[in-house]
Formats: sequence, structure tokens, C-alpha cells
Amino acid sequence: MGGISFLTPLAALFALSACLPLGAFLVTERRSGRIRQVLSLPPPRRRAVVPVVIALVLLTSLVAVAAAQPVVVRQRLVSERADAQAFFLFDTSRSMLASAGPGKPTRLMRAKHIALRLEARLRDLPIGIASMTDRALPNLMPTTDEALFTRTLMQSVAVDHPPPSQIYKGRATTFQALVPLVESHFYAQGVQRRLLVVFTDGESSKISPYLNITLHRRVTPVFVHIWSDGERIYGPHGRVDAHYVSDARSAEALDQLAVLTGDRHSFTEQDAGKVARVAREAVGFGGTRTHIDAYARVALAPWFVLAGIIPLGFLLWRRNA
Repeated sequence: MGGISFLTPLAALFALSACLPLGAFLVTERRSGRIRQVLSLPPPRRRAVVPVVIALVLLTSLVAVAAAQPVVVRQRLVSERADAQAFFLFDTSRSMLASAGPGKPTRLMRAKHIALRLEARLRDLPIGIASMTDRALPNLMPTTDEALFTRTLMQSVAVDHPPPSQIYKGRATTFQALVPLVESHFYAQGVQRRLLVVFTDGESSKISPYLNITLHRRVTPVFVHIWSDGERIYGPHGRVDAHYVSDARSAEALDQLAVLTGDRHSFTEQDAGKVARVAREAVGFGGTRTHIDAYARVALAPWFVLAGIIPLGFLLWRRNA
């Protein structure tokens, strides 16, 4: 479905300015008529006058329509769950750049691929995207638009985008950043089932026991451990970052966090199927609602401005003819 709307409709009143050039044209023609009478010259044919009037009206009308900023709004019918939403939260600290070797997929890239497969298994569920270091910030509010989800995930989620709120000597990641996801308006009001899937390497600062109180019964967290032994951070030309060493205790720490927040354990990269099953159990199946979603706007103003070149060119040619 689609339709045309105007962003600044009052600007269309510019069309009334056509009265000015038309009035000037009529005054000029009357003056020319008196001169022709004195010189006993024949009056001009109507064919010579009418195109000028049409060109003047058309030019001002096109500019007026362009000023009103017409846009084509493309809409579609969307069916989605109203009782459940999910957020995919990505650890975007620098350690997520680690990989098995130069040119190999980084932890963050592997997390994105798992997220895409999981999103395909939860297609009826509105899913949002957020990034986390020492704070959690939304990249995309929950949606069922697959193209928008994929584009946001691949283009907007990146290491240190945004960077931590302050400079750290040690690890920047802290799971205390999960708190705003629950206490702020990340999830829509009235949503009964809230799923939170966290993709992280687990290399964070000390875990606060207060997370249990904050997250208890508010969201269902699922932790996916994106990590492999011996991974390093590789810079340009394959140069190894000597300041980073992977933490072999990260899996144990993430399991402790999972237990603390109500889950049995965290999952590894190889457990993508299990993650999908646990996520589906958390949100279940429910009825969907259908609503109209405006998902694209195409501006038409530039085309009306370009079309105005035709009557303007005619008027300039007519003046010099």
C-alpha cells in the first residue's frame, strides 16, 4: 500500500504568487496594445499569448508543490506479537575484536551471524538491538522488519560504537549495564514476556550480586558465550596486540552470571540450536496483531523542481525570441 502526503502543506500557498507575473504580463500587453494602436499594427494572435500564461501558471504551481514537500509513503500490513518482545544485546568492547587469526571472523562478527539465525527462528517476535560496554544503548527498537534488523545489525553494531562512558585501565565491560534495559523504556509497556539475549565473550569486570534483584522476573536472560581459546586481537598487517590476552575463566564467570539472573548456565557458540529452543520456550507462542507500518518515504520535491525547468526555459526563449 502507498499514498502521497505533504510535509509542509501550507507552503503550497506559494501558488498564489502566480498572480504577480500574470498581472505584470497583462499590464505589459495592455501597454503594447496601445502602442500597436498608435502605430496601426495588428494585435498578436491568441496562440502567442496563451502559452506564456500557461507557462507562468505552471512554473509557480510546480514550485509551490515542491515547497509543500510531497512524499510517497509506502506502507505494509505487519502481523506481530503484542504480548512479547526481545532484545539482542551485543558486547562491543575491544575484546570482541579477538579472532583465531588474521582475517578470521572476530567474536563480534560470529555473534552477528548467530543473531541472524536466531532472528529467523523468532520471526513472529518484535526484536530490538542494543550495544553494551559499561552502558547499554539501543540501536534498534523492537521490530519484525527483517531487512531493517539485518541492516542495523551489520552496519550499526561495531566495537566501541559508542565507546565506554569513561577511560578504563582494565576491562570496560560491566554487566551492570543490563539494568537500564529493564528499568528504562527499552521494552514497550504492556509486554508480558521479555526476552534478553546477550552475546558476549564474558570478559568483564566483577559481577554485582544486585543483578539478581534487578532482573528477577522482569526479563528472561539468555547468555551466549562468544569465545575460543587462544584468540588474539590482530591489527593492521596481522600484528598482534600485545596488551590483550584472552581470559580462560570467562566461561565460568558467565555461567555464574546466568545462575545469578535465573538461568541454569550460559551457552556456547555451538549451542545456537539450544539457544533458539530456550528463547522460544521463554516467549512461547501467542496471537498476533495486524497493523499498518509506514516503512519508507520517497521525496518527490526534487522532481517537481526539475520539471519547472521546462516552463522556465520556454519563458526565457520567448523573451529572447
